[in-house]
Amino acid sequence: MIRRMLVGTAATIVLLGVAAVQTPASACSKSNGCTQDVQNEDYKMMHDGRMNEAIKEGQANMEAFRAMREAEQARQARQPTR
Repeated sequence: MIRRMLVGTAATIVLLGVAAVQTPASACSKSNGCTQDVQNEDYKMMHDGRMNEAIKEGQANMEAFRAMREAEQARQARQPTR
């Protein structure tokens, strides 16, 4: 009985150790890993202009949100309180 408990404990420790070592890239079946794909895509985006386009679109979205928020606050300030 003690031997079974020790074997079970050892197996649990090994499984937990293996699970702790795995990273998101270890789920990828490619030989060079998914992390390399992400890094390559980032590099391509920086050099073909897509990153600058995304940044400009994000800034435009932020400006539109701020304008919308200011208009909403101005509208609420004009409304009489009850």
